Amino acid sequence: MRLPLLATLAALPATLLAQSAAAPAMKSTSLLAELSSPFILPLWFCSGLIVYLVIDLYDKSAAKKFLPAADLETARNHFRAGDYRGAYAWAAKTKGPLPAALHAGLKHAPSGKAAAEDAMAAVIVGENARFQSKIAYLSVIGVIAPMVGLTGTVVGMIQAFAAMGQAGAADPSKLSGAIGHVLHATASGLAVAIPAFVFYYLLRNRVGHQIHELSLVLNDFFRGFPYAHLENVAFEGGEQIAATPDWVAAGQSQRQG
Repeated sequence: MRLPLLATLAALPATLLAQSAAAPAMKSTSLLAELSSPFILPLWFCSGLIVYLVIDLYDKSAAKKFLPAADLETARNHFRAGDYRGAYAWAAKTKGPLPAALHAGLKHAPSGKAAAEDAMAAVIVGENARFQSKIAYLSVIGVIAPMVGLTGTVVGMIQAFAAMGQAGAADPSKLSGAIGHVLHATASGLAVAIPAFVFYYLLRNRVGHQIHELSLVLNDFFRGFPYAHLENVAFEGGEQIAATPDWVAAGQSQRQG
């Protein structure tokens, strides 16, 4: 009894070696290859767009660029000296939210306080819309990225089940491996969507704060503004286009005739 047992134990390593050589080698896929599938490539584009939007919006919404100290000081010097023509000319050739709002306010100041405030409010709304339209792209990416990832997962699982059904395979390990393979798409979609939503809310609040600061600065500039002294002033490019109705002018000329 001992001799057959010893012979079996002695032959066991050779048997295992032969079986391992006959078994097919398992394919190992790198993470980079997993993240290069057709359904994940759009998520790479979305992630690059997130980086661009965050850097661009964060830079442009910084206080030193949104309300530069040099622009504030220049505008204050013009207003303190009563040089509204100089302020109007400076605002016309200077880029930025503050010069644009001051230019609109001074342009409509001869028509009264309400007209000047409405013109500046329109500029503020336009500046806010310009930023918010870019920030909205982050929200769009946050919504569609998980959908793209989920689509890749569903398509991959359909293909995996179809292949296993045709081959008649019933090995649970193969099924779990196929599911783990396609779940990379869902994970990638979530990895893109979460930062997109985080930066969306951060940048929206940051821009909202700067717009509020711009409104406060403009209120300070036009507090006690001498609208009465600008009633008959026409700034360059600010001439009134609307004229007296032609039927009124015709009636006046008939009465005079």
